[in-house]
Amino acid sequence: MGFSSETRQKIFDNAGGRCEKCGKLLSRNNYLPGERGAWHAHHKTSVASGGTDAASNGKALCLDCHQETYTYGKH
Repeated sequence: MGFSSETRQKIFDNAGGRCEKCGKLLSRNNYLPGERGAWHAHHKTSVASGGTDAASNGKALCLDCHQETYTYGKH
């Protein structure tokens, strides 16, 4: 599964609109590669490892930082 739209917005708000790794300013509804402020909601603990799709298990990462995570692209 993945985060719902509502949960992604909570994650964005919890992060103060900034990447939680590098601090880059993010755009609330932008998830498209190559666009300014694009970001993804990242699971702190993957669902496969027992994590949930709750906002408390997510963090906002810019696309560059998300691609650097160990689990990026794995399902």
